[in-house]
Amino acid sequence: MSVEVRHCPPDRFVELLKTAEVAFSEDVSDEHIERVRKVSDPERFVCAVDGDRFVGTGGVFSVRLSVPGGEIPAGGVTWVTVLPSHRRRGILRGMMRLMVDDCHTRNEPLAMLWASQGSIYQRFGYGLGTCDLSLEAETAAARFARDWPSEGSCRLLRAGEGLDLVGPVYEAARAQRSGFLSRTPDWWIGQLPLVDKDAKGGEARRLVVYETDKGPEAYAVYKTKMEWGAQGGNGTVIVEEAIGSTERGTREIWRYLFSIDLMRTLKAGRLPVDHPLLLLAAEPRRLGMRLGDGLWLRILDVPAALEGRTYGIDGHAGGRVALELRDEYCPWNAGRWLVEVTEGRAHVTPAKGEPDLALDANDLGSLFLGGFTATALSRAGRVVELRAGGLAAADRLFHTALAPWCPQEF
Repeated sequence: MSVEVRHCPPDRFVELLKTAEVAFSEDVSDEHIERVRKVSDPERFVCAVDGDRFVGTGGVFSVRLSVPGGEIPAGGVTWVTVLPSHRRRGILRGMMRLMVDDCHTRNEPLAMLWASQGSIYQRFGYGLGTCDLSLEAETAAARFARDWPSEGSCRLLRAGEGLDLVGPVYEAARAQRSGFLSRTPDWWIGQLPLVDKDAKGGEARRLVVYETDKGPEAYAVYKTKMEWGAQGGNGTVIVEEAIGSTERGTREIWRYLFSIDLMRTLKAGRLPVDHPLLLLAAEPRRLGMRLGDGLWLRILDVPAALEGRTYGIDGHAGGRVALELRDEYCPWNAGRWLVEVTEGRAHVTPAKGEPDLALDANDLGSLFLGGFTATALSRAGRVVELRAGGLAAADRLFHTALAPWCPQEF
């Protein structure tokens, strides 16, 4: 094969991103490229080159991922493409190998990605770590089941304002759930309305903050698309991100979003599977909810990953479970591991006795954040119980009070 897989030369970084837009059938604006440059380490981007032409792309963002009880470093795999002219030549496998090894060398216990096609990445040991809800709701029908009194107030901010208000809300919500990414000021650029792009206009993005006498408790970034019909306003609210750090904040920010004048439909994606809206709404069916895959996880260092989180709903569980792990793609993970938990913290060592469960690397990725139980994975034929009580022990240790949620694609 004449194609060489290697790290991207820094002076060709923009060219690499422009190549990716061909495979994704999208136009990458100069503004978006600049945002990517600000949060990227160009040395972590890889390419496949045929002669002097890019025919494949990929890269890794350096981020920190919230896990039960804290956060750990992770590699966010992104911009993975192969041009149609060069598919089925092993290019993707070569780039994935380079990126996984890069993460492992940098002592990142996890790699993660958003999959365009889940079947592709399961071959490399990625497991479904979180699920997402999307909704397409009728605003007129989205009334609350109970007459909760309105509290506090919602305030629209000008484009370019609000980071000092929403940042603490995001961090407080992030501390409550696994799956959130860390955000630097550069990561926030583009998440919030921009002065030179969203200052005005019918489809300009808007930022609303919900506040009480205790300070900001929720925010939402949204835009409206207006249409008029014979019966009047027939607009659509498109919610890009809505996050609350309190139960009250979550309720009130969604009350605001469903109350925008002249709107008939509200669309939102990347919501947690246990979102309170399902129980807040008087007519849950009319929220138009649909379940989909979210963040995919790849365990790169078993001891570091499992020792990096806490266990039990309260984070103070005790117990043990021995795992027989199959991992052909990262063979250093393969073997038997004993996970001994005391006061919510794990000590992971090679196991000498008989294992309780047998599973693949994909399954450990699905189990890690608490998005799936060992019992659910067993019923799907993914995890095998080798010793009675093994599934129950894993369920008790890995379970979390709230479902993991990653509200941001990358």
